[in-house]
Amino acid sequence: QLRAKATKRALDEMELLTSPAKLKETNKRKREEDNKFRRREQCRANQARYRDKQRNAQLQLERSVEQLHKELETLKRRYRDLASRERSNQSPWSVVAEVFRLLETSFRSPWRMSSTQEMKNHSETRQILAILERSFAHDAAMGELQGVDALMEQLLLFSQFFGKPHLKLQRIESVAFGVMAARAKLSLTVTEFTLRHAFPHLEETVSVDDHGLLSQRLLGQRLECNCSLTFLFDGDSARVVRLEINIDLTTPLLQALGSLKDVSKVLEHARVSSECVIGGDGEKGVSDSRSNDSTSS
Repeated sequence: QLRAKATKRALDEMELLTSPAKLKETNKRKREEDNKFRRREQCRANQARYRDKQRNAQLQLERSVEQLHKELETLKRRYRDLASRERSNQSPWSVVAEVFRLLETSFRSPWRMSSTQEMKNHSETRQILAILERSFAHDAAMGELQGVDALMEQLLLFSQFFGKPHLKLQRIESVAFGVMAARAKLSLTVTEFTLRHAFPHLEETVSVDDHGLLSQRLLGQRLECNCSLTFLFDGDSARVVRLEINIDLTTPLLQALGSLKDVSKVLEHARVSSECVIGGDGEKGVSDSRSNDSTSS
C-alpha cells in the first residue's frame, strides 16, 4: 500500500511537470510569492530610510536650536555691552539712594527674600532693580563677583545668614570725582542659622576664659554694626563699575564677647569674606537649609 502511494505521488509530480497548464500555474504562484517577498523587503527598506530621515531631521533641529541659543546669548551679551556704554541719566546721589532703598525694602520684607526670582516678582523691588540695571555696568564688581545678578544673590544670602537685618542710612558724601561713599548702621541678630552657616567652626570652640562655647554666647546677640559702601563710577558712562562694602563686625563682637582673642576666633574661619562677600562652602545649600528651618519652625 505504501509503495502504491509513493508511485501515485511520483506519477502526479511527473504529470505536473509535463502538463503545460499546471507548470504555468506553478510558475505564476512562484512569481506572485517572489513579488510579495520583494514588496515586503522594499517596504522594510522604505520604512528604515524614513526612520533614518526622521532621526536626521530631529538631530538637525536640535543642533539648530542649540546654535540659536548660542547666538541669542551672544546677542544678549552684545546688547548688555552696548547698553552699559550708554551714559546713565541717574545722578550718583540718586543711585546710592536707590541702592539703600532696595536694601531697606528687602530687609523690611523678608518674605520677599526666599529667592532672587521672588525678589523680582514684587513691583517695588522690580522698579528699583530696573533703575539699578540702568545705573550699574553689566559687569559691576563686588569683591570677586561680577554683575547685578551676583550682587542680588549676595543680598539674598546676607538676609538669610542673619536674623532681622535692619539698615539705617546715615549720610552720603562725594569723596572724589566718580567716587561716592555712604555710611549706615546695620543691625543683625545672630541666629542658629547664622552660627550653622556663617560661623560653623564655632560649634565646638570654647572661649579663652572657659566661659562656654562661643556659639552659645553669641546666639541671640543683636549686633549693631557700622558699615560703609563705596561706589566707583565710570567717567564715560556714569555707571557704577565697582561696589566696595565694609561692615565692622569686630566692634559689636568685642562688646558681646569681651575678648579680642574670642573675636579673632569668630572671624578667623567665618564664611563672610573681608569684602563682605558670602561664598564658598557657605553659599552651597543655604536656600534649601533656610527653607527647611522655616518648615521645622
